[in-house]
Amino acid sequence: VLFHEKPFAGINGNGKHNNWSVQGVLASPGGGMLNLMKTGKDEMEQVRFMVLCACLARGIKLFGDVVRCACIGAGNDHRLGAQEAPPAIMSLYPGIGVEAHLKQILAGGELAGYAGDKKALKYGTSHCSEIEVNAEDRNRTAPFPHCGNRFEFRAVGGPQNMSHPNTLINTVLADSFAAWSDLVEGGMSVRDATAAMLKEGMSAIFTGNGYGKDWPKVAVEERGLLNLYNTVTALDEFTADKNKALFSK
Repeated sequence: VLFHEKPFAGINGNGKHNNWSVQGVLASPGGGMLNLMKTGKDEMEQVRFMVLCACLARGIKLFGDVVRCACIGAGNDHRLGAQEAPPAIMSLYPGIGVEAHLKQILAGGELAGYAGDKKALKYGTSHCSEIEVNAEDRNRTAPFPHCGNRFEFRAVGGPQNMSHPNTLINTVLADSFAAWSDLVEGGMSVRDATAAMLKEGMSAIFTGNGYGKDWPKVAVEERGLLNLYNTVTALDEFTADKNKALFSK
């Protein structure tokens, strides 16, 4: 078993895929747990998922440097951007259909309406039965693709302990949840508060090819994202005042 990050000549090393979801507690009689990262069939589940996506996008946009520091290391720096690993530019891939719905919300549309129904995968032959798959593709060039009932943080290095990246991404998401909650408790509607999160974070949502030659230029110059291509540049950003404030809350 090889736990060092790839590449090696003729040998595959590895990274980790951190399958990450957030659970909530139901306030209704009897309580119970729910998965906030599941697209959902009923209106309330769909609303919760869109709130989650908006808050996560905002977190990645404002604290992409913190998220990048969740996957640092000299070996992993080699891996990112190739070898089936995402680039060092942190972005969110909720799926093309979800992205379109989020844009509608930003333009004034309602939160509910995206169910994420599964689809049939047909092989084009009667010798193989079709199978049911998620409606959205899992983009292997994305750091944070949605995978039906979770987001998969695909940039983590092979030797890493998951407590470090999970602490950082949970903190980033918690900050956006707090900002969203402040708006709602201040009298803003759930829809408008979610749109406000999207206004700050929409540029962090990217559903294209993360290996594309033009993506680094577009990400930095047009979207305002950070291209922290190695551990040294990432750690230089980690001590920024905004990040100190984030962890002091």
